[in-house]
Amino acid sequence: MNQKILIIVPACNEQANIQRTIKEIRALPMKLDVIVIDDGSTDLTAQEAKDAGAGVISLPFNLGIGGAVQTGFQFAFEKAVVRDKVRM
Repeated sequence: MNQKILIIVPACNEQANIQRTIKEIRALPMKLDVIVIDDGSTDLTAQEAKDAGAGVISLPFNLGIGGAVQTGFQFAFEKAVVRDKVRM
């Protein structure tokens, strides 16, 4: 079984820090996918995350840490279910 690891990064108005965070994750000695949940940011967090090579889901307004993380879990779950259906 070929498992992938998805790192979920909730972020709100983290334009100044998100690229460094993604680079630090990518520097780890394993293959990781990174998804940033842009939690209603009013700055360029989403664009900076995309520029750093992360996937991005932008929420239309701030749901808070719980809502952002749940969004990431839902994305991971749906991605895994689709991948499993394709294998069948």
